[in-house]
Parts: sequence; structure tokens; C-alpha cells
Amino acid sequence: MTIIQAEPVQALIWHSSFASFTGYSGSSLAFVLGLDARGVAVRPLYLYGADHDELIAAGRMHPKIRELQQRPLVLNAPQVVYAPGDRFSKNSGRFRIGFSMHEANKLPSSWVEQANQMDEIWTPSVWGQQVFQNSGITRPIHVVPLGFNPDQYHPGPARQRLRERTIFLSVFEWGMRKGWDVLLKAYCAAFAAHDPVLLVLKIDSRAPGNPLRELAALLPDPAPPIALIYNQSFSAERMAELYRTADCFVLPSRGEGWGMPILEAMACGTPVIATNWSAPTTFLTQENGYPLPYRLVAADAHNRYTRGAQWAEPEHAVLVDQLRWVAAHPAERATKGQMAAAQALTWTWDHAVEIALKKMSARFS
Repeated sequence: MTIIQAEPVQALIWHSSFASFTGYSGSSLAFVLGLDARGVAVRPLYLYGADHDELIAAGRMHPKIRELQQRPLVLNAPQVVYAPGDRFSKNSGRFRIGFSMHEANKLPSSWVEQANQMDEIWTPSVWGQQVFQNSGITRPIHVVPLGFNPDQYHPGPARQRLRERTIFLSVFEWGMRKGWDVLLKAYCAAFAAHDPVLLVLKIDSRAPGNPLRELAALLPDPAPPIALIYNQSFSAERMAELYRTADCFVLPSRGEGWGMPILEAMACGTPVIATNWSAPTTFLTQENGYPLPYRLVAADAHNRYTRGAQWAEPEHAVLVDQLRWVAAHPAERATKGQMAAAQALTWTWDHAVEIALKKMSARFS
């Protein structure tokens, strides 16, 4: 990988998490490592406590992050807070950047209040930029995308598939926003128990409740085949192989701040069915996948981040048709998968870090 050297920023603090199994944490790690490799004097700082608190809680930490956390902590340096917008108040830098994303069409008032005290705001997509503007943020809002590592996520060599079955894969954190109920209802409507299909669900659940019981409650008896991978952490290499094993990735979510599993699946050459709304519209098209139509409905009123906002309700009947179509047209889905892998290369971490670096260098190098 070629690294483009830049004039070092004198000091930069990046507030976030770096070792948890969250989207913020994984992408924070990529940004910090990428900026450091390009000569930026970045100091990672755990947002939710002292640095050692995260190491104790996670039981692990990337060795380079531990090394960078030994750098002096210059609190009046420029700072990025990369977290939900109600954490922007932790930013005490001489130049304050709030970097966040949202999944509904309106931000909570606390996010807007804190965002308007920053010098500028970053968000990963043009869709998100519009949501931030429409919610009342008056500070400059810039698009800084996220990405993936093409050394890890890429199409694999020709391999033996379960040729007697079409494998659908969905990867998500448990919650209604991810549309697991939409997926199960459509899958069970599209196929019968004897049909040559398989739906693989990789689920992570950190919230109270019993996902297995809720899943079972939606399944008819008999149901089409379903396999479950529950609360198991996979390395990037294992995740890539899982994506490559599938014939189609499916995520009818109600809103995405970015949609990392969608992009990773595309990068692995797996065609995607996903809701044609929110940030995934950045990279999912009719040419490289199967965008799913939707209608806007009231978002989850029990979630303080989405109360009073709207998000997408994917069209059940269309999803049923898409699942059947994909199963019946292997040549088309292979072609779309090839196009998805090629177009995903626009959205690598190299690309994302270069954009962040240019914006920072223009302001305080």
C-alpha cells in the first residue's frame, strides 16, 4: 500500500472508542492508524473514561493504539469527537470537529445544540449531510466517508458452493432498526420448508431481551431453513469468507448511518438487497445490487435518538419478489456481484483517510 506523506499536524486528539465491537470503534481504529501512517501526530483518547478503562473492559487493544496513547495529551490541540452527537461536548480543542452519523431523518435536539458549538461537523454521506442541515445545524458540515480494507474484503477464488441451495446472509446488531422482522416475514413468505434455500443470520446482541425467542415467534411451522450465528466475534478474514460464501447479502434495515456490512459484502463480490434509503444509497445502485423500495414511517419512539423522527419501512411484497428472483437467477446475481466488488473500491479506508487528512491539513497544519 502506498502512503502519501503529508505535513504533520502539530497535534491532534481523536476522541472515541478503539477496541469495542461497534461501528464507531472499528472505523475509529482505521482513521487513527491511517492518519498516523501519513505523518499526523494523532493522540487517540478513550471517550468514555480513562484510556486504561477501555483496555480493561475490552480485554484487548491494538498495539499501535496503546503506543500512540503514550503521546503527550495536549488538550488545547485540535480535536475530533467521533461518537453520537450528544458526546460532542467532550471536545475542548482549539479547533473542534464533531464527527457522527444518524439513521433517521431528524437529529435529537441535544445533538443539534452540541453540534452548533463545534467549529465544523463531519458525517459520512451526502444523505446524512442533508439530514444534519435540515435538523438545524448551522456550522459547516462536511462529508467524510467511511471505508473498508481491500486487503481483507475482496472477491475470493472460484469455490464450491452449496449448489443445491441459494444462501442468503444477513449480518446485524439486534434491534428493530435493522429490519430483522421484515426479513423473516419476507423470507418465510417467499419460500417453503422444502425449497433449496438457506438464510444465515449473524446476530450480535448487547441489549436486554431474548433475540432467539423473538425470532422463533415469527417463524411458521414448518419454516424455510435458517442458520444462526449468535454473539460470536469474527476476525475480518472470517467475516470476508462468510460474505464470500453467500449468494446474496440481505439487510432490509430501516436506516443506516453508513452500512458497513453492506459495503463489505459488496467488496467481497456478493450482491446485496438493501433498503434504498439513508447512507447506503452512497454505494448501492440498481446496477450493482437490488435496492429495496420503502415508505417513510414514524421511527422508534422508545429510542431517545429517533423519537419524533421518521425512518424507512421496506416494502414487504417487493422484498418477497426480490428474494425469489435472486434465487432463480444465479447468472444475474453473479454479474451484479462483480460490479459491486469493482464499484466498492471507490470506498476504501485509503480514500476516507485521505479526505479527512486534506480537510484537517487545510485548517490547522
